[in-house]
Amino acid sequence: MSLEAYALCRPNPAAISTGLTSLETYYTGADIKFHFPYEGFEWLPLFPAPWIYALVAIQALAGVTMALGLWYRAAAAAAFLTWAYLWVVESTRTYWQSHYYLEVLVTFLMIWMPAARRYSVDAWLARGRNPPQSVPYWALFLLRGQLVIAYFYAGVAKLNADWLLDAVPVRWFLAKAQVTAPYEPYLTPAQVEFVKGILHSAGFAFFISYAGVLFDLSIGFLLLIRRTRIFGMLLMVLFHLTNHFLIFDDIGWFPLLGVTTALIFLDADWPERFWNWLRRPYLVKPDWNWFAAGAILFPLIGASLGWKLKASKPHAQAQEHHGLGSCVAPFVVVWLLWQALLPARHYWIPGDGRITYEGQSFSWRLKTDMRHAFAHQLFLQDTAIISRDEAGHTRINWNEWRGDKVIYRRVTPGRINWSQLPEIVVLLEPIIGERVVYNPLGGSDTVRTEAESRERLERVWQELYGRQPQFVRRTLPLSRVLEPVLAGLRAGGNRQEAATLDAFVSRMKQLERNELEPQEARKSRGDLLTMLRRLHARDENGVMAPLLRPMEPFALEGERNRSVPFLLIQDENLFDESGKQSRRIDRTVWKHGEYTRDQRRSSEVYSGGEPLVVCIGDIGVEGRDMLPQACIFDSQDHPERVPYIWWNSLKDLTFSKSLHISLQAFYLRRYARRVAELWQKEYGRRPAVHASTAVSLNGRPHQQLVDPNADLATVPATWFGHNAWIRDLEMPRIPRESLARGQDFIGP
Repeated sequence: MSLEAYALCRPNPAAISTGLTSLETYYTGADIKFHFPYEGFEWLPLFPAPWIYALVAIQALAGVTMALGLWYRAAAAAAFLTWAYLWVVESTRTYWQSHYYLEVLVTFLMIWMPAARRYSVDAWLARGRNPPQSVPYWALFLLRGQLVIAYFYAGVAKLNADWLLDAVPVRWFLAKAQVTAPYEPYLTPAQVEFVKGILHSAGFAFFISYAGVLFDLSIGFLLLIRRTRIFGMLLMVLFHLTNHFLIFDDIGWFPLLGVTTALIFLDADWPERFWNWLRRPYLVKPDWNWFAAGAILFPLIGASLGWKLKASKPHAQAQEHHGLGSCVAPFVVVWLLWQALLPARHYWIPGDGRITYEGQSFSWRLKTDMRHAFAHQLFLQDTAIISRDEAGHTRINWNEWRGDKVIYRRVTPGRINWSQLPEIVVLLEPIIGERVVYNPLGGSDTVRTEAESRERLERVWQELYGRQPQFVRRTLPLSRVLEPVLAGLRAGGNRQEAATLDAFVSRMKQLERNELEPQEARKSRGDLLTMLRRLHARDENGVMAPLLRPMEPFALEGERNRSVPFLLIQDENLFDESGKQSRRIDRTVWKHGEYTRDQRRSSEVYSGGEPLVVCIGDIGVEGRDMLPQACIFDSQDHPERVPYIWWNSLKDLTFSKSLHISLQAFYLRRYARRVAELWQKEYGRRPAVHASTAVSLNGRPHQQLVDPNADLATVPATWFGHNAWIRDLEMPRIPRESLARGQDFIGP
């Protein structure tokens, strides 16, 4: 438990937010606005950061004193209470980690057990009073039963077609670079290729899959039987070493927890016997029949079946009488029955719980499945703001809207119909922010030359603002725009990043000459955007965005090159320079006119003023800062659809919470209720909240997780039955093509 406290204070690869500790990601971060306690614990507050750090310090101290047996009962209670609080108050950290749940259960049980009667500071301090030095058997029985149940159900969870017939998700885990990367510096290139050939092969994935199933189903019983106990301990060590050093890098202290807790299956006096053996080592003659049979069936480690641990010799303390309290036997029986039945409840609920999560909590499913989710989207329905009249016209009542009068128009880079957009368009793009562009294809049936566009723009701007724009320039291809960024990296001595960006520039030139396949082009743009975002994040002086601003519209998002010239209008009087990193047009100085309106305007009725229309593609995570909490969207591709209110979840959520909400329907429902409450608090009325989130289970095609027509703010949740608003798995088997390109599914 002290090591768990230590891990909370260190950067954690499983904590979603790079470079942050688990404490910052889940408990103390400045961007945490609310928490997700387990159901039934909503009354429990998330303490301020100083209190959280104090709790972690208490847990670390309690773990040490508990291990020493110093003030054991108080230490055990402190270890349980601190860890249980951290476990229950933020379920998005602990829900997916079965060993956290195991630690909660065991630390709770340890409070009631007289575990400090031997080899403890408490026993040493009480030595003059001749205290009892043995413990009643129910304590060992209960802890052993808890571990047998946990491991057995971990094996039961793997009895499905994905695991047994396709070796999934094990083959995805083994495909990660981390499997071989730590050992490559110590191997020759030939050895590296040989090892990769084995570890990345389908055959090895099937071996690990079946070995994992057999281990989980049998290990508890192997440790209970005296003949197979040594064999079971060796398997336990081998299993956890394989997990830690080969397959996973994000399971924390689970391997150490697994090996050390297994010692409870040994006879209670094993420390004394082991110490005596160390003082006078000897090797007992094996049972050769078991030795040979084990060595044949299980090479090397199977030979350990030749040694059967002998029962402990009775000693004086064994005659001590332990009175069994009236509540002990019922407690042990009820506890083990509860633990045995709770993980099986999903078998009585219709549907595949692996995707619905109905009955999946507390069922020991660590690393059994792999899920990938597209970011969830929440849509609010408030008829006081957006409605349709009897004539079929969309009515937007801006008098009821508390935000800016802005409509964000979704466009699809690569197939934007510029002729349907106005001459003066406002674009919102990653890194760049908002900018104003003259569209030579808008407002006319003819294509204007650059000279005609400039002349036209001067007249339009004079009519709108009574002056000429400060500066107008032709937009440039992406490869040209990247060149000054590349020069800046070289001047700053960033050789590796400069080399990477130089390669991207070459690829963008190929893309502009149509020399790249569509899939390769998408990947190149995505990788480039990731790199530019990383550079932009550390650009404290804001130098990079102005360098990218002259690029052709939506070039980073896949819009194809146009032969006609677009013009970038740079007029600083239009922009709000309030110190924010992303540029934003000042809504109070923007002028409307026929040059800023498109064909869609005729089908919409506005009450309370005319909105600014901002064209937006896939803004991604930058929407957190570039978009308000609630926005009104419509779509160029689907003009027949009614505009909708979109909730900017990333502005309210940490990245970690956003990911978990996208993956799990019950979290999504709880968050929808929060959004409805926030809206009601501000507007005085409760909206309907609809959601869209697509999840892939073990490499299957993504599918909608919840019914998009369901109002998640009002639907009830049934915990021991099926919820009609959650969609069941649509594809029983993983498609063969998904297995062939499995690495595409590795990710958050």
